[in-house]
Amino acid sequence: MRTLLALSLALLTILSCPVAAQEGHGDADPSEVGKPKIEMDPFNFSVIKRGVVEGRATLHLVLVMDSGDEMETVRLHLPQIRSDFNTALAVLARQNFVVNRPIDPDVVKAYLTPYLDYRIGAGRAEVFVTQAMIRPE
Repeated sequence: MRTLLALSLALLTILSCPVAAQEGHGDADPSEVGKPKIEMDPFNFSVIKRGVVEGRATLHLVLVMDSGDEMETVRLHLPQIRSDFNTALAVLARQNFVVNRPIDPDVVKAYLTPYLDYRIGAGRAEVFVTQAMIRPE
């Protein structure tokens, strides 16, 4: 029983470690340093497979613009972008997330980029994952 408890605690610790993809860490593009950005509120959602909640995921996203001119456009469309991202992340979680594997920030970025481009125009901003946590229930 103790071994099972220790193993599950170790697994939870590994799975709950955030994936760093921000300035100076992980997969962040070094050319993004100093560019205007908007940090979005965390996205919290259930990972559901075949109608059963298998876990919970939390994603912290940041939108990075090339110039300050794009900032106002992004702020204006932020509620629609958030709504699009919520819908997209629910679909992505159902298709791609597994509670015993870390979330791949590159997959999330690639999946969300078309939604961002649709709302504000292609190439006006980029989405980056700063933290991605998934935990079983």
